[in-house]
Amino acid sequence: MVFSKRYRALFSLIRQILLAFYLIAVLSANSQAQTLGFETAFGSNMVLPHGRSFSLSGHAAPETALTLEVDGARYSFRSDAAGRWQTEIAPLSAGGPYQVRLRSSRGDEAVLDNVLAGDVWLCSGQSNMAYPVAASIDQPGAYNQGHPAIRLLSVPLRTELNALEDFKEPSAWQTATDSSVKNFSAVCYFFARQRVEQDGIPLGLINASWGGSAIEAWVSERTLSGIADYGRKVDQLRQYRHDRRKAELAFADDWMRWWQEHSDQGAVWKQGVLDPGADWREAPLQNWKTYPDERLKNHHGIVWFSRSFELTAEQQAKKATFVLGKIDEVDSTWINGKFVNNTFGYGTKREYPLDPGVLQMGVNQITVNVLNTWDVGGMLGPVDEVGLRFDDGEFLPLGAGWRYRFIPRETGQPPRSPWESVSGITGMFNGMISPLKPLQPAGAIWYQGESNTESSHTYRSLLSALVRDWRLHFNRQFPFIIVQLPNYGAVAAAPVESGWAAIRNAQQQVALEDPQAGLVVTHDVGDDVDIHPRRKWIVGVRAAHVAQALRGGGAADGVTPSIIGRDSESVVLDFSPPLQFGDKEKEVAGFSLCPESGGGCKSAEAAQTGGRIKINLDALPNAGRLRYCWSDGGQCELKALNGLPVSSFELNLPGKDRAVHGQTDRKNEPVSRE
Repeated sequence: MVFSKRYRALFSLIRQILLAFYLIAVLSANSQAQTLGFETAFGSNMVLPHGRSFSLSGHAAPETALTLEVDGARYSFRSDAAGRWQTEIAPLSAGGPYQVRLRSSRGDEAVLDNVLAGDVWLCSGQSNMAYPVAASIDQPGAYNQGHPAIRLLSVPLRTELNALEDFKEPSAWQTATDSSVKNFSAVCYFFARQRVEQDGIPLGLINASWGGSAIEAWVSERTLSGIADYGRKVDQLRQYRHDRRKAELAFADDWMRWWQEHSDQGAVWKQGVLDPGADWREAPLQNWKTYPDERLKNHHGIVWFSRSFELTAEQQAKKATFVLGKIDEVDSTWINGKFVNNTFGYGTKREYPLDPGVLQMGVNQITVNVLNTWDVGGMLGPVDEVGLRFDDGEFLPLGAGWRYRFIPRETGQPPRSPWESVSGITGMFNGMISPLKPLQPAGAIWYQGESNTESSHTYRSLLSALVRDWRLHFNRQFPFIIVQLPNYGAVAAAPVESGWAAIRNAQQQVALEDPQAGLVVTHDVGDDVDIHPRRKWIVGVRAAHVAQALRGGGAADGVTPSIIGRDSESVVLDFSPPLQFGDKEKEVAGFSLCPESGGGCKSAEAAQTGGRIKINLDALPNAGRLRYCWSDGGQCELKALNGLPVSSFELNLPGKDRAVHGQTDRKNEPVSRE
């Protein structure tokens, strides 16, 4: 009986503790809804839309009477049962500052101070969009200074498995001061300075950029699920939310399938260094570019690493974690032919708890495939930290004895996991774009593509999808400005395949197909030896000019070529805007002719007369495609009367003996926004 009473008392105490924890969790989850305030995208010092009605939204105690005052107008409404509220605000005149004051019937209030009315622009992409004002060169001194009509919001780097409706923390809008602009996006800020000088309308700038990010990371799951090449990735991501290990193994199957399709070296992960017929060489745990192997000096691609080790029966029976040390940048790891994990990170440490049955008594082998796309690459150690760590505290050092196997760059790059940060799918949309929905941007500037050059054939469809996706998300058909990739990398002396040129071409095609999209040409302001060209002022000013063109006149899509004739001997091109030209005919370099599909492109002779170019077909009479300036690096010779260079392009050629008076293929049609 005593035991029973004690048991009931203990059980009652446990119930009280559990109930207390439950109440704490509920209160914590509802704390924001109970606190009067605005959505976290809103903040003091921000810019609200001008000249049109818009919505403000936020949180409060459930079913509470609320009033909001702005610009002398008063709005009354109630929060819903979940504590959410939203109300429409009458159009504000451009300028300010305004104060937005929210009060509840309970007597509490929340205030947004120093608010301007103007336009909000979303600037996004990878490192060249993130590139700061302080590092840019050649801009006028005034553009290094702040401006009271410009407000800044830098979105924290964040990926999420599910789309956020609200940021985790309130937004920190800032007035553009001499200090605050230094680390802000140079392209975005210079664009705003030019626009403010032109229009006098305040601008709120959102910088949501992440260095090294691929375009797939910025597109919503809803949109990606409708693209054929991404349906499987979306399915794996959804599976990952519920059964992480099952999703990881499904991705590993895709990885191994890719390898078998792109390499003739067999299932390397099964035998690893134990394969006596493979070319395994000594691999110190350091940057592979320091190895005495010329093939690795500038290698961006994949390399296999492997070593063997022996375990006793006692060791094999223990739970263990394999500590791989630091790796740059993506590893896919197997032990005894069984997949362990795949992780992305710039020189970050890898520690993998091992599933039961992975280790075996006697000889074991571990095989690690490392992908590096930039700068330092490989397994980096430190040597004394690499090994097997058993749960009882024993550590088996395995930092020595590694060997590597070189894989040529032509093999390509393996698939990236859907849940990876920079090259996965939809994570940056979920964490950095989705919560911006209440801000209703007036336009977007997109500067990205460098991380997609190895898979450039998919970029056109992905960029079109991104534009549609963001307009749908923000419920606005806003202007979308695409910053074209600049020149960077090797200069082609003969016709070659070029991922950078293919991305540039795709970017122009997307701009041509969309009346509210424009293109910023940068092929004359890049740097062949620096992926981060420093002359960002020109890019920002050109973006402002494109925005102006989209509103009512001028060339918005760079310099667009148009086939106006073809016979059995030649093709004739015209351009909009017209080309710069002299009085005499001159030869023009940089043209190549290609079959309808595949490689085998040939250099072509071309001559300019007036504003037109005539390309001789002798090099490939049955050519199906025409290319110009098809190279990663190097600048293009042709320029238009407005000073812009003619950037990389590829056109489908019509049949022989067919006179062409303007193209029916929309992608080849010149567009004038006048």
